[in-house]
Amino acid sequence: MVAIAVVRAIVTPGIILLVHAVVPDDSEHKRDLWLAWIRFWNRRAQRKRRQTDRNRQ
Repeated sequence: MVAIAVVRAIVTPGIILLVHAVVPDDSEHKRDLWLAWIRFWNRRAQRKRRQTDRNRQ
């Protein structure tokens, strides 16, 4: 349990720093990234729904 807590304590700040380094500070670029991310998840959800509907039939 302690090992898991230590790994999480190290990995979480590392991920946050990585995101700050990769995501641009310019708001227009952030908006474009968020829109792309939302579109990706919407397409993924639609595919899952279609697969679920096919499996039910």
